[in-house]
Amino acid sequence: MTRPADIKPSAMSIARHVVAEEAEALRQLAASIGSGEPYTNNLDPILDTLSNMRQVVVSGLGKSGNIAQKIAASLTSTGTPAVFMHPVEALHGDLGIVTDRHCLIALSRSGNTDEMLRFVAHFGRLGGPVVGITQQPSSRLVELCQHTILLPDVPEAGPLSLAPTTSCAMMLAAGDALAMALLHKRGFQVEEFAQYHPEGSLGRRLLLRAADLMHAGDALPTVPADDSFNSLIVEMTRKQLGLALIMERDGQLLGTFTDGDLRRILERVPDPRGIDARTAHAKSRRSPNAPPVPVSSVVRTHLAVDCLRIMRTSQITSLVVTDEDEKPIGLLRLMDLLDAGLS
Repeated sequence: MTRPADIKPSAMSIARHVVAEEAEALRQLAASIGSGEPYTNNLDPILDTLSNMRQVVVSGLGKSGNIAQKIAASLTSTGTPAVFMHPVEALHGDLGIVTDRHCLIALSRSGNTDEMLRFVAHFGRLGGPVVGITQQPSSRLVELCQHTILLPDVPEAGPLSLAPTTSCAMMLAAGDALAMALLHKRGFQVEEFAQYHPEGSLGRRLLLRAADLMHAGDALPTVPADDSFNSLIVEMTRKQLGLALIMERDGQLLGTFTDGDLRRILERVPDPRGIDARTAHAKSRRSPNAPPVPVSSVVRTHLAVDCLRIMRTSQITSLVVTDEDEKPIGLLRLMDLLDAGLS
């Protein structure tokens, strides 16, 4: 049964139709890359150009400008230095950054926008090659560019086919394709990605070291082994880290003394005020006749995420951080790692 012509489609059906049209446009764009058609969308010469430049300038006007900003951000975060430049602002001074070591990615659906064409022409006097992204093979933009990514000539999705929808989706996809292809061409590694995203979860996992999170210097609770038990308790209380490091005079670590050790001393020694820190350490073992428990330690360059793994595997809540001579320089707690987002 056919629907009467005067029944309007629902908003939900329009939304579904827009998504379907954009998906079809992206399918056509994917098929056009290296297709052998007159405009082959062969990315290899474009990638060679972009990878040999000091910086990529990305530009567009209106909604294309919004997409250009995202493309510039994606390129920059994946190892290709890029900057967005507004075509009008460029003509009033921003062209001052452009040299022959800069190339331009110019976005224009029609390829005939006056402001973009003027910008591209002036860029050509000062800068390197221009890559145009457009839907119109016969446009003036194509004539001004050394390379072109031609988008499928499909209408904008949605009622009236006026608002930039499908064209923006294709421009964004083309920019992502360039960024990811350049990432591959450069041999960009996950460690480099972390360098550019130091506050992201990946950056924290790959960049944070024990030295970045440890308590050190005046914040590190240390007590000489021959100091009194009272001094040990005062140091633990003052530094508020739940333990103290008992040190030999040569700077080597004798062991740690924790809140749990304190409870055992109070149970076993009637008046601990008369003992020193060395004796307190010896008498605080879980079993009085057991050998000393080795102190869990890491070097300062140890990845923080690996420190977390050690703590969880060993079911401990702190690690001593040492220098190259195995002398303590810091204390790292489980809470410090969790507070840094390494869960």
